[in-house]
Order: sequence, then structure tokens, then C-alpha cells
Amino acid sequence: MYVKHRGDGPGGLAGTIHVLPEHPFDVVGWDGCLYPYAFDVADFEPITGRVHQPPPVHQAFEGPNFVICNFVPRKVDYHPLAVPVPYYHSNVDSDEIMFYVDGDYEARKGSGIGKGSITVHPGGHSHGPQPAAVERSLGVEFFDELAVMVDTFRPLGLGEGGRAVDDGRYAWSWSGRGPAT
Repeated sequence: MYVKHRGDGPGGLAGTIHVLPEHPFDVVGWDGCLYPYAFDVADFEPITGRVHQPPPVHQAFEGPNFVICNFVPRKVDYHPLAVPVPYYHSNVDSDEIMFYVDGDYEARKGSGIGKGSITVHPGGHSHGPQPAAVERSLGVEFFDELAVMVDTFRPLGLGEGGRAVDDGRYAWSWSGRGPAT
């Protein structure tokens, strides 16, 4: 394995060859073009507070032009007047992709979104809790949800695969009449 590190080489980099008795990556089909990392989302410890914590406190990774946040089961806002679901917002500088892994995502109740769903909120489009989600969340002490969010700081395009699975109903779920049929 080649280990790149600081040194006197071109660009201030140097390399060392390190020989291991076994391959260091426990993956199948790795072709060597990417650097595989594994992170068990169950090891992510959430940050909680008296009032709603914004997405950056859930951030697990950051890269050029993107961040990854984990929304894991957690105790939620404990101020008596707190509203634990996210507030309406518009990501003016990023597109937001959410993958709903498991649990019951409080802010999306009544939207048709469930385990295995993916939502896309393009930059500049306002979004927030579904109708009546705020009222349902009042007094709730724990969210049993597992979702991964990717915010990209360059616009995304919806490819052929994404267009093929779009059910066309999600955008209308804020109408207050539940998922469109």
C-alpha cells in the first residue's frame, strides 16, 4: 500500500510503501480508484439541545462542495416551548438530498415518505415540516429516525434513474391533503 504524506517531494508530498500481511480493506469489488471508508452510523452521537439544533450539528463528513449529515435516534428539544421538528427553510447555497434509512421521520409524517425513500430539495426551494407535523411534535421527547443528508454546494441534475423513480406526488404533500394520488 502506498501512504501519501508531507515531505520534500514535488508539491510538498512524499510517499512510503507499507506492506501488510493481508489486504486492509474489507470490501468486495474495489478496483483501487476510490478510497473506501466505512463509518457505522450507529457510532454517530447526536448533539441535542433545549431548542431545535440546525443541520450542521449533525454533520459527519465534509468534502469539496458537499457535506454529509446523520439524523439518528435522539432525545429532542427539551425546552417547554420548543418545536422539535425543523423550521421551514430554503437552502439558497445547496441542493439537499435525504435518504430515509429507518425509523419514523417526524417532519415527514403524512407525506408518503418512509423507510427507503429519497427526497430532493433543490437550492432555493422552501421546505420544512409537513402540515400538522409541528403540532404532532409538541411534547415529543425522542425521535426514532435514521436519515442521511447530503448537501451539495454545486447544483445537481436529476438523471434518468432519478426521473424513472420519481412518483410526482411529494411536492404536493405540503398541500395539507396528504400524498396526492
